[in-house]
Amino acid sequence: MHEANRLVVIGVGGVFGALSRAGISELFGTASIELGDQSAAFPWATLTVNVLGALLIGVLAIALVADRESFWRPLLITGFLGGFTTFSALALEAADLIDHDKWPTAVLYLGVTVGAGLLAVQLGIRVAQRMVKS
Repeated sequence: MHEANRLVVIGVGGVFGALSRAGISELFGTASIELGDQSAAFPWATLTVNVLGALLIGVLAIALVADRESFWRPLLITGFLGGFTTFSALALEAADLIDHDKWPTAVLYLGVTVGAGLLAVQLGIRVAQRMVKS
């Protein structure tokens, strides 16, 4: 794939990933956190998108392992999942919890996000491996 086309594909995927993340934030009623209006509430939306993104990248890493030349990998992995998941919001929300003296909640949030993310990636890999074998 030509580099300019690859960048366009990544951009398109990123737009849809970011819009999907914003939609999930709206469903959780926490869209204001992305605008800098921290409420020190537990960040369920960010936890959800990051764990779901980990599951999806596990699936896609296996499902698209042989697909090095098409647009699917840059569209879905770099673009969509790059726009969908968010480490920066995780860091901001954890810092906000700490600023509001909610250290236990911040530690729980970070631990659950990392632990559930690792489990989700492994689950995604296992599911995709079984689907590929079928």
